[in-house]
Amino acid sequence: MSYDTLQVGHIALLALLDADGELDGSITDMFPDAPEEELLAFRDRAPGVYGTDHGGWHLRVRAWLIRHPGGVVLVDTGIGVAGAPGPGWMGAPGRLLGVLRETGTPPDAIDTVVITHVHDDHIGGTVTFPLGDDGEPTPTPAFPRARHLIQRADWDWQRELAAEDEEDATIFRVLLEPLESAGIVDLVEGDVDLAPGVQLHHAPGHTPGHQIVRLSSRGRRAIVTADAFNHPAQFPHPDWPSGPDAIHPQAAATRRALIAELFSHPGTPIAPTHLTEPFGEVRSGPGGLATWVPRD
Repeated sequence: MSYDTLQVGHIALLALLDADGELDGSITDMFPDAPEEELLAFRDRAPGVYGTDHGGWHLRVRAWLIRHPGGVVLVDTGIGVAGAPGPGWMGAPGRLLGVLRETGTPPDAIDTVVITHVHDDHIGGTVTFPLGDDGEPTPTPAFPRARHLIQRADWDWQRELAAEDEEDATIFRVLLEPLESAGIVDLVEGDVDLAPGVQLHHAPGHTPGHQIVRLSSRGRRAIVTADAFNHPAQFPHPDWPSGPDAIHPQAAATRRALIAELFSHPGTPIAPTHLTEPFGEVRSGPGGLATWVPRD
């Protein structure tokens, strides 16, 4: 089965495994500002993050399905199908649409798509590529009934990058402009309550508009942390940036704030996009430092 489920009171949170593979290159290239020896030594504590080569990176990409009493929310859309930019560097298309079928959720059942940030492994599945009238693949919204919520800071940032870089221009043209043309994008600013117990929270740093999702129901809590944490070492070392962090001090501040929040609400499960396990908790470890503990 390609998904796991966490029940948060009346809300169900499903972790949908979209992609799973080893990236080319060293994990130290992905976290270039972390102390190399310490990062490699962390393999003993989190072997699943590392590839078969001692210095490689085994990357998982997940999207998240939230079923709440008032509707269905999809958080992120993964790598995307053939035609999207992401499968080129991941080595294979994403499996999100197939996993959604496993859960019994057709695309038109989704009323809201939350984009945590605009990196192409999170927005790759916003479109599919049916053949147009000219016989050419045409990027078309994959979830045409859904409102797509993106922080304005991220939309503006990606548009600016697109004016300067061809790869970013492709991401904007192929994955975001079809949503704008269909009139299904809502640019939000700051925190937004989506439904009772479902809140978007602006948590910048990884990108300017990076956002997380807080869930609460019947005294239970959970947080979809997206890319606030991309390696278990970032819990005890929140100042270690990941390579894609756009604003390092801000990303570190977001990690520290989340750790403080989780220490004040012990037992709160979190759901990071790229770690080996879909759900875990933050507990006090050696020296009182935060430690990632996967949930059974």
